[in-house]
Amino acid sequence: MAKLLIMAGGMSSRMKKVEGSEALDSALVQQANTLPKGMIGVGKDGRPFMDYLIYNAHLAGYDEVLILKNPKDTVTKPYYDKLVEDGKAWGMKFRYATQQIAADREKPAGTADAIQQALEQTPDWKGGRFTVCNSDNLYSVQVLTLLKENPIQNAVVSYESIALGVEPERVKAFAVIKADEEGYLVEIIEKPNDEQIDSAKDANGKIGVNMNVFHFNYDDILEYVTKEPFNPVRNERELPSAVMKMARENQKKVITVSVEENVPDLTSKGDISIVQKYLVDTFGDF
Repeated sequence: MAKLLIMAGGMSSRMKKVEGSEALDSALVQQANTLPKGMIGVGKDGRPFMDYLIYNAHLAGYDEVLILKNPKDTVTKPYYDKLVEDGKAWGMKFRYATQQIAADREKPAGTADAIQQALEQTPDWKGGRFTVCNSDNLYSVQVLTLLKENPIQNAVVSYESIALGVEPERVKAFAVIKADEEGYLVEIIEKPNDEQIDSAKDANGKIGVNMNVFHFNYDDILEYVTKEPFNPVRNERELPSAVMKMARENQKKVITVSVEENVPDLTSKGDISIVQKYLVDTFGDF
């Protein structure tokens, strides 16, 4: 079975900010303030955003989805359980894990912690491979297929920055991906400076950006997320850092998958109207 892990355990703090509320009706504002981002009803007839991601995964040939939830999330599991019961879940097998929050913290401990908790709660995935992504980005069928079918055990998608819609002056706000001549990962550089951006350009002068969609061997990534320390600035254990260390310590362990396309992003209230239009234009009556 082709497996997809969706990280949906965050606190959605940017979505809960006031900015962008003026363009939305009160019902959507209420959802944005209270629901996990992937469950906001931005689609046709209020269909949750995450439905479109899971549908794309279905079209790409995935048949098992593990949703990593926040411990306070009381809506995601009942919703998808009902879809399965009604025979409207595209034949997907749904599973759930919870990203527990330590007693001395107010929010989850980051994406490396998310992967560790999800895999430790799903030991039967051991020895296999899976794709992992955010719940608030809509990754394409093409990208999900490229990862599922990649012969290299561990992979990260490198989105060409211009196609992604990132203006050159804004690249510094992203994490850029540096690869060797064969496309194997060398480094993921968070908030790079001008020199680091130049060093990350490929042979055609293009810059790859990380949008948090990866493919992993269970045993490989669990080793590295388990030993990933807390970032001293963000006070979180971060997946890109763990992936970079795996690549650094094991030559040709992580391949980059280069694509040129945009990724609809549901990060803040200001994104909601943009995403709604994209879903209507792209998915029609789905």
